[in-house]
Amino acid sequence: MMPVCTPFSVLMSVYKNDNPEHLRVALNSIFHEQTLKPEQVVIVADGQLTAIQLSIISSFGANITSERMTFVELPNNMGLAAALNEGLKHCRHEIVARMDADDVALPTRFEKQITFLLSSPQVDVCGTLIDEIDTDTEEYISTRRVPLAHDEIKVFARKRSAVSHPSVIFKKSKVLAVGGYPLFRKSQDFALWSILLVNNAVFANIDEVLLKMRTGRDLMTRRGLSYLKYEFQVMHFQYKIGFISLSELIKYATVRTVFRALPAGVKKVLYAFVRKKQG
Repeated sequence: MMPVCTPFSVLMSVYKNDNPEHLRVALNSIFHEQTLKPEQVVIVADGQLTAIQLSIISSFGANITSERMTFVELPNNMGLAAALNEGLKHCRHEIVARMDADDVALPTRFEKQITFLLSSPQVDVCGTLIDEIDTDTEEYISTRRVPLAHDEIKVFARKRSAVSHPSVIFKKSKVLAVGGYPLFRKSQDFALWSILLVNNAVFANIDEVLLKMRTGRDLMTRRGLSYLKYEFQVMHFQYKIGFISLSELIKYATVRTVFRALPAGVKKVLYAFVRKKQG
């Protein structure tokens, strides 16, 4: 691919419970392994970090120019949405790439996403397919497939998140124009995509795996009724902003309640079926 020269920032939040070795791998994948390296990496410490985490972050900072790393410390744990909103204030560039503290960006991720945005300037949010890998062994579990075109994404997003958050590159001005990430403890990305779509932001997903995301094999199926309150908060938000109708709110709330109440084994089978159908 031809080299591209558009500057961009990477935005990452780190929490004290994040695995230090996973953090090291994540940082290495964005600082040293990319074919197109970011001009700036903004790392937000969401509350006090451990000495090991701070040492790892410092070790990367020691090998780059000071302009390439911006370290932002929050005095207390504020949650992912608030941490990312604070980090956005420190991003110097219009194009911002998200990265989680335990994921692995494949070497051509930034080059391919930036190239895509340059060739499709109407796009405001660009995600990719992702491979889910075992948290500890990094063994492949499955590929998370998502709709590619804007119209498909808009329809799909009424039911489930149509963009994989840690794979996203977006235009900062578009996100700031809607007030940044809505302040939910869970599914803040789903809420953000909803309000962006209501405000006519253009979405796209690249039909290629460009990120590996660590996840437990049974993470989704272990979430029970206690997780419903977070889902209800987001669904109510979507209804309030006019993204879904009252009938859709009732339908989706009913479906999610039934699903969360099912035994874990049944949920695992249904979840696998849905993923297979998407693929």
